[in-house]
Amino acid sequence: MAPVTSPTSSSRGGFSSSYVKLLVDHVRLQGHDVAPVLQALQLPEAALADPVMRVTARRLTEGLHAAGRLCRDPHIGLTVGQQVKPAAMGPLGYALTSCSDLVDGLALFERLQALVCSEIQAEHRVVGDVLESRHQLLGDVPRDTQLWTFLMVSRIAFARWVASRHLVPYEIHLPCPAPADPRPLQAFMGCPLHFDAPEAREKGPADWLRMDNPHADPQIHSVMSAMTDHQWQQSLQAGDPLLGPLHQLIAHQLQRGQLPTLESLAEGLDSLLGMSPRQLQRRLADQGLSFKDEVEAVRRQQVLHELRHTNLPLVEVATRAAYAEPSSMHRAVRRWTGQTPAEVRQGLAPT
Repeated sequence: MAPVTSPTSSSRGGFSSSYVKLLVDHVRLQGHDVAPVLQALQLPEAALADPVMRVTARRLTEGLHAAGRLCRDPHIGLTVGQQVKPAAMGPLGYALTSCSDLVDGLALFERLQALVCSEIQAEHRVVGDVLESRHQLLGDVPRDTQLWTFLMVSRIAFARWVASRHLVPYEIHLPCPAPADPRPLQAFMGCPLHFDAPEAREKGPADWLRMDNPHADPQIHSVMSAMTDHQWQQSLQAGDPLLGPLHQLIAHQLQRGQLPTLESLAEGLDSLLGMSPRQLQRRLADQGLSFKDEVEAVRRQQVLHELRHTNLPLVEVATRAAYAEPSSMHRAVRRWTGQTPAEVRQGLAPT
C-alpha cells in the first residue's frame, strides 16, 4: 500500500480519532491488515492517538466500506456500531457515563458533542411523554447506509451501555437506503425503521431521562469532566471545533426561522466557546473569516442539502433557513449555483 503522505483527514472537522479507532480496531481483531482501511480514511495510524485529529464523514464512509470488504461483512456498520463504549468518545464518554443522571448527561453531550463529531448536530427535546432526537447536518455527510447504520447503532448501543438496560426506541428514521437485508438491523433496534427519510430522527420514551444512572460516580465525573474541558481547550487552540460549535449555534437559530446575529448568539457563544461576540469576531478575523460569511455558509449547506435530498416544499426550505420570502432563497440559490431551486432539486447540470 502506498504511504498516506497527504491525508485529507485533519484537525479541521469531522469525527474524532477515538471514534474512528473503533473501526480500525475491529478490523485488526478480525486478523486483517488495517492498511487498506487507513488508506480509505486517509489517516496515518499514529494519528489515531491524536485527540484533535478528525476524519470527515466521507472518509469514514470509505473506511467502513473498505472494512466491510476485508471482513466480508455486509453489515459492518451494525457490527462495529454495537461495540461502542465510553473510550470511543474519549474523556467525554467517561464524563457522560459517570453523570449523576441521564438528564445531566444529555445536556453535557449537547454542549460538547463537537468533540466527537462536528459535522452532525444532535438536538433533543421532550414532547409530552416522547423524547425526540433530530440530527442536523453541518457538513458534507453522505446518505450512505453503512455510515448511518454505524452512527445510529452506536448511539443506541452507548445509551444501552450507560443505562445498563435494553432501551428500545419507538421509531428511527434514517436518511439512507435500506440495506439489502434489513433484518439484522431491525433485530438490534427492536423498533420500526424508516429509510430514505429526509433527516435522521429518533423517538423514544421520555421516561428514559428519569432513570437512575447505575454508573454515576461524582469522583470519576469530576476527573473526566476536567479532562474533557482540557481536550476542548486543546481543540480550540488547534482551531478545530471553533467553526463546528459556531455552525451548530447558527443552524439551531436558523431552524427557528431567525437569522442569527452575534448578539442573539451571545449566550451560546459563552456556554460553548467561552467567548464574547467581540472575541469571536477577533478569532474569526485571525483566520481570515467573518461571522456573516459563516452564516451564509451554514445557510447554503442546509438549503442545498434539503433541495437535493428531501422532498420538503420550497416554502418550508426557505422558512427553515430564515428567509422571509421564498423569492429571497431563490435569488440566493441562483447566486450560489447559477440554477433555480427547482433545477437543483431535479439534479440538472448547470447551463
